[in-house]
Amino acid sequence: MTTPHDPQDAPEHHGLANVRGGRLLLLAGAVVLLVAAIAIGRACSRPADQVAQGPTATGGTVALDASAAKQAGLSVEPVRRVSRTDRVEAPGVLALDEKRTARLGSLVEGVVVRTLAEVGDRVRPDQVLAEMDSHVVQDAWADYRKAIADRRRRETELAYARQSEERAGRLLAEKAISRQELQRAEADHIDAEAQHSMALTEVRRAEEALEHLGVTNAEDPTGESGEYIPVKSPLRGVVLAKTVTQGTAVTPGTPLFVVADLSELWASAEIDEKDVPRVTPGRPVELRVAAYPNEAFAGRITFVADMVNARTRRVTVRCQVPNADGRLKPEMYASLALGAGEAHEVLVVPSAAVQELRGKPIVFVRTAQGSFERRDVTLGAEAEGWIEVRSGVTQGESVVTTGAFLLKSELLRGALAEGE
Repeated sequence: MTTPHDPQDAPEHHGLANVRGGRLLLLAGAVVLLVAAIAIGRACSRPADQVAQGPTATGGTVALDASAAKQAGLSVEPVRRVSRTDRVEAPGVLALDEKRTARLGSLVEGVVVRTLAEVGDRVRPDQVLAEMDSHVVQDAWADYRKAIADRRRRETELAYARQSEERAGRLLAEKAISRQELQRAEADHIDAEAQHSMALTEVRRAEEALEHLGVTNAEDPTGESGEYIPVKSPLRGVVLAKTVTQGTAVTPGTPLFVVADLSELWASAEIDEKDVPRVTPGRPVELRVAAYPNEAFAGRITFVADMVNARTRRVTVRCQVPNADGRLKPEMYASLALGAGEAHEVLVVPSAAVQELRGKPIVFVRTAQGSFERRDVTLGAEAEGWIEVRSGVTQGESVVTTGAFLLKSELLRGALAEGE
């Protein structure tokens, strides 16, 4: 059975609760004040140089205390003076020297009846690589035999005309014939000489037609010693490609062989437009390939393109590289040092120290402890992680490497704040 609630007990109960809540609030406030007092005491006892302050930028200088610099991971490197050659580094590829390469094709329509060389063979000039059968050579021999026969006939006629003229001269001296008959004999002699000269021309034309096909035995009118068209190597070199076999039918222009002299190769590379003045024909080149990483091969620049590649915005450079021992191979990738010359001293900074601000290169120089000054610089060539600085810094000054981007950002933020 439930006891009825006494209305007189309610005020006492609420009063007790209010007293307890007030005590809890007083206790919590005391704790907060105690924690704040401890924090303030520790802050006051900390040395002034350990209080980190954010970077501040005024003008072209960024100020940063030691603690903030450490937290930002800033590092500096001194400006160095090194000895360099005025050259341009560029990747390249080795290629055949086109002046020492022969790509042989068929001159006529025919059939390959025999091949005498394979890929990799060393060949000499005029060595026969294959033989072809064609109706063209048969026609050439027919023209030649006809020209020979006509020449012989004209030689006989010329000899007869000469004898007739001599006989007419003797008869005229004996008054046995008239002068008119002598003149007729002289005219016949002149005509015979002209016909003989034309016959000689036809023989020479037929011989040249055979020579064009590679058949040079003009003293064999039967043609049996030259019934096939030879495919000859025009130079001393190596057979790099063979595209026909015995029985292959060919037409004019069909590729047959590629022969190249590999004693010299070309090395092609592309360079930036800004490097063109330092790369001129005749200057030396150092070339390195992965096959021989510790060895440099010497060469020279032979050609600098007259146009910029519209797609890559770069300029093609071609170099001549001796390869007497044959260790360099066409299509090898190479690293080229173009224009290597006499060494000279230059100032360099780490490449990481260079930033770009409004389209111009800058570096940050440490002028005092925690003070970094922006410097506009003029740059030169880059090599092995160091870039030449032609103006803006002096030897011995320290430039920011790691964290240079942070300083540039703070400089830009300060400039915006000043603008407001």
